Amino acid sequence: MAITYTWKITALKKAPTMDGLSDVITGVNFEYKGVQDGDDALEGVFNGACPVGPPDSENFVALADLKESDVIAWAQANHPVEHMQEVIAKAIADQEVPKNEEVTSTEVSWLPVDPTPDPE
Repeated sequence: MAITYTWKITALKKAPTMDGLSDVITGVNFEYKGVQDGDDALEGVFNGACPVGPPDSENFVALADLKESDVIAWAQANHPVEHMQEVIAKAIADQEVPKNEEVTSTEVSWLPVDPTPDPE
């Protein structure tokens, strides 16, 4: 099944002044989410952060004019998606076929039985 990926910027870091410019973005925190197509709609998330290079005074965009798509482009340039997609695909595969489910006392008689909560 195919996986659809989306970017979400979760935080920005800035320098109040840098190279004669104000409110210069210096770092980006992001979420890169993959959702598997289909009835189950399983998903995996890669949370990351990356630095932003020094500002270019000729192409500088003021903080008030900055678009999310601009910041996503910076994150994409600094964080290759191939690795993130591998991590997300593995997380989805692990949900399809879990590898660390809890073994219960009904499966192995010598494990302690979970106490039944007292009704109040």
